[in-house]
Amino acid sequence: MPFIVCKKNKRLLIIVYKLVRCLPGNRDIMRNSFWLLMVVFFATACVPQKDVVYLQDDVENKFIDSEHKVQKDRQVIQPFDEVYIEVASTDREGSNFLEQQRGGMYSANSPEALSIISYRVDEKGNVNLPVIGKIRISGYTLEEAADFMQLQLEEYLYQPSVKINFVNKSITLIGFVYRPGRYYYSSDHINIFQALGMAGDIQEFGNRKRVLIIREIDNRTTKTLVDLTSESIIDSQYYYLRSNDVVYVEPLKRRWWGMNTFPFALLLSSVTTFILVMDYIQRD
Repeated sequence: MPFIVCKKNKRLLIIVYKLVRCLPGNRDIMRNSFWLLMVVFFATACVPQKDVVYLQDDVENKFIDSEHKVQKDRQVIQPFDEVYIEVASTDREGSNFLEQQRGGMYSANSPEALSIISYRVDEKGNVNLPVIGKIRISGYTLEEAADFMQLQLEEYLYQPSVKINFVNKSITLIGFVYRPGRYYYSSDHINIFQALGMAGDIQEFGNRKRVLIIREIDNRTTKTLVDLTSESIIDSQYYYLRSNDVVYVEPLKRRWWGMNTFPFALLLSSVTTFILVMDYIQRD
């Protein structure tokens, strides 16, 4: 089984090997001690390659292309979502209708600024617009909500045009990623690998076989473990993340015996003590 050998491991092995060669005693003791060290070294070595590689398969010829049919669902508007609504009309008075009601504030360069100019869907699925009041848009896709709102505005404006977009869509990545935190995105869809790329990927001792996705659906919180080393993740409903998903990368169990925390001084002293004792026994 191939290992990804850390630089720290290599340095440790070279130091102890040189130390063994310098110690007094016969060559057999040195050779046996060195092989004992090798056993300890690989028992505490870094992560095997099979635990690091994404999307593994059982195909012998790795150059064969594989295809997966991915279903991209249109996201529907839910309570507490933030949406940006732009209403335009051929009427001079109706041009940029909502922007006039907000005093012309229509530029934003941060999530906080976007929250000021956006509309939050309340717990009942409504948005409260100027002049026309509350309109229920929860449960609709963006296109459906725009068409519905356009019909409501025809009473007030001539040939209104409505455009709706989600704002402040975000996912949170925690655990053994290089840059944990909350990340905002503007695209319609984001898959789990794109999200991990934003966080700098999973750390060496992160468990790619046990990645927890926490998701809120219809006022319920679900928790699902996915295996990123398996190609089956592409066909999973969790391949594409949703806004407000939380991704938690568990640590590998071997991490606690990894070389990042391994007691180097204890290992060196144990090896040298063993060599000296064996050399003393051989002389007697």
